[in-house]
Amino acid sequence: MTTNRKNAYWLGFIFLFTASYYVWIFLFQDYSSPLTWGGNVLSLIGSAVPTIWLYHTVRRSPPENKLFWFLLTLGTASYLVAEVLWITYESILGLEVPYPGVPDIFYVLNIAFYIGAFVYKLHQEKRNLVLMRHLSDILLVMVMLVTFSWYFILSPIIAAGDISLLAVAVSLAYPIGDLALALFVLILYFTGQKIFSHKMLLFLSAGLLTYIIADTAFVYMISFNEYFSGSWTDPLFILGVMLIGYTGLLEKEEQNSLIPSRLLLEKRLHVFHLLFPYASLIILFTFRILTTTSVDAILVGLGVSITLIMVRQFLFFSDNQKLLNKYLTNLEKLETNQERYRSLFDHHPDAAFSFNLDGIVESVNEKGAEILACTQAELVGRPLLNFIHPDHQETVQQHFTNAKNGVFKHYDLPLTNKLQEFYYLSITHIPIKVDNKVVGVYAIARDVTENKINQEQIQYMAFHDHLTHLANRICFEDVLQTAIKDAKINDKKFAVIFMDLNNFKNINDEYGHAFGDSLLAAVSSRIKSMVTEQDYAARLGGDEFTILIDNLDHYDDAMRRASQLLNKLNQSYNINGYEVVSTPSVGFAYYPKDSQSVLGLLNKADSAMYENKRHSKAI
Repeated sequence: MTTNRKNAYWLGFIFLFTASYYVWIFLFQDYSSPLTWGGNVLSLIGSAVPTIWLYHTVRRSPPENKLFWFLLTLGTASYLVAEVLWITYESILGLEVPYPGVPDIFYVLNIAFYIGAFVYKLHQEKRNLVLMRHLSDILLVMVMLVTFSWYFILSPIIAAGDISLLAVAVSLAYPIGDLALALFVLILYFTGQKIFSHKMLLFLSAGLLTYIIADTAFVYMISFNEYFSGSWTDPLFILGVMLIGYTGLLEKEEQNSLIPSRLLLEKRLHVFHLLFPYASLIILFTFRILTTTSVDAILVGLGVSITLIMVRQFLFFSDNQKLLNKYLTNLEKLETNQERYRSLFDHHPDAAFSFNLDGIVESVNEKGAEILACTQAELVGRPLLNFIHPDHQETVQQHFTNAKNGVFKHYDLPLTNKLQEFYYLSITHIPIKVDNKVVGVYAIARDVTENKINQEQIQYMAFHDHLTHLANRICFEDVLQTAIKDAKINDKKFAVIFMDLNNFKNINDEYGHAFGDSLLAAVSSRIKSMVTEQDYAARLGGDEFTILIDNLDHYDDAMRRASQLLNKLNQSYNINGYEVVSTPSVGFAYYPKDSQSVLGLLNKADSAMYENKRHSKAI
């Protein structure tokens, strides 16, 4: 079952549970004991369920949101403790719940933790929220709420005169806490979509408002001794707490419900936003007129002043609208450009990195993290050279420095990541300029591993024999030309050995070409075993091979090496279970005695080989 569907079922459960609570109250309103027991048990269940929801939200939420959800969890847990104490007093011990008493401590803590959660969230986001525009509006509305709370709730409590100071303090704590929660409801209305998703904001505000209504009614009723267990306010308390807890389920549904805030402003200042705070003044003024017995000059002056202030605000609103439109147009262009850059960077098919001037990684896209076999978090904040083999660090540092100085070009870099996966990267460093000043460096790294391997393979095949993997004629002639140049400069001597197999054609005809290829491979293996790192062997074609014997002291060394090779190759071969003998004919040319050119040396060695072949046949 999907998370969305589960949450839909839980939401249905909340409203069904609340409806059941009201049904219980209606059915047993004339039966005190079941009314009390049933109401207390339902309240206990209704506060335990959201506590569990929020507890699981704390465990899975990211670190930056964990404290917010933890404080909300403490709030619902405090309410749960208060309900446990209430049912212990009233239903288990059969005592009247004291007011004020121990349960009130946890009811007040419930409100305090809720307030703490929102204070923390607003403090966390304060740099991104545009609160100043609404601050005066919120204060005006709060003045109205405080005034009516004092008139209808606090004044009757104080006027009663026969309650203790503690009772007054507790009675004040409830409405003051409710007023503080009301303040946050207003803040959520004005700025909440910059902190919460629309859906979370809806249920969070609904839960807080429901709780405030229930708590305000409870304080009013208890002040006049009209409250009893099973009152119509009890299910409202539970509904409010459950709606607040339900937002924890939405956090899982929306993955990252507390979305990163950014500067969001409405494109137009609505007249409703302008009039909303003044509605509180109009309500207070109207209430004053209705409750006064006479209209005096001060009251008239107050009405005229309010009217003039509203007219002034309309004029101010018109001027501000023009400035706001211009500002928002520029802001949208800036945000669009930023989003385009971010999209290009994040979704670039090649690895993309940005570095500060010290070579520290500031950001990397997913492709870059994939190539290095690291997470993006592991890469950010670390030096570029940490991921480069020491043999290539100087090259990378030089290109990085050149980019900072405005000079940049492509270069290839072999790289092995932490999983020992090998890559060839084609890298370009690009300076990041702000106000014509270099503030960092980009690096775009294209994975050219497959192309590089194919290129090397083609290069290898162009200069090597595919059967024996020895060098071919083209490669051998290049090596021989280089050896001649080196020998002239350093006064060195070397020999070129030329050989072929005497009876190879007969073996090929008798056993087949596949057998002949296996024989050639076996011969090449013996040749490789006889040459040193300074020597070079090649297959010129067919059954012809050449060997460059380098760094000889004198002519006799060439004779000795040729003799050793001949003895090795005269031994029989076991090919596919058949033992065959294919003796070679060998000739060699000595540099510089026999020739000082590539063609001359090869011809001399070739002639010597055929001379030896004729001599062996004559014998």
